[in-house]
Amino acid sequence: MNIISKCIVFISSYFPLYIFLLILNFESFNTIEKIKRFPILLFLGVIVVCILISILSLIGIYKSPKGTKKLLITVIDRPEDTVLSYIMTYIIPVLIVNNMGIYQIIVNILLFILIGYLYIKLNLLYLNPLWSVFGFISYRVNDDIVLITNYKMIELKNKMKNKQKIDGYYMANNIFIAKRERNR
Repeated sequence: MNIISKCIVFISSYFPLYIFLLILNFESFNTIEKIKRFPILLFLGVIVVCILISILSLIGIYKSPKGTKKLLITVIDRPEDTVLSYIMTYIIPVLIVNNMGIYQIIVNILLFILIGYLYIKLNLLYLNPLWSVFGFISYRVNDDIVLITNYKMIELKNKMKNKQKIDGYYMANNIFIAKRERNR
């Protein structure tokens, strides 16, 4: 997976933030005169682009081709609360800042860049609330692989018990994507 794809996945992981920011700043958009102001226009433009990128990442995971790799699950662990932790750690703090001045905005942008760098560098691509909302849950399998799938846990356990491999592809070194629809 190239760096641009990883950036797209990172941007999509903040989808809830974009929606919340639109809601929190709704009053700024209540008249055409206010919307024509450059900072508000810039803010709206950036948020709309980020929302579109998020939707593209979701379409990408749904429309991706059938995987050419096979994975035999020998061990499976329940999904952790990593996505919830991600939301609480990185999205909520940005939202609670009221009346942000220029320095707070700069710090938030730098924080966003730092989190993005670490997210990509550490291959934390499976931390994506948007994907979780649409049924793609991450599981730890075979001790070192993160499986992102729309399979239910019971289905995965049955495949493990019956020693059935699932088709998918590696999104990154240890992140495997498998869709139920592509395994029939």
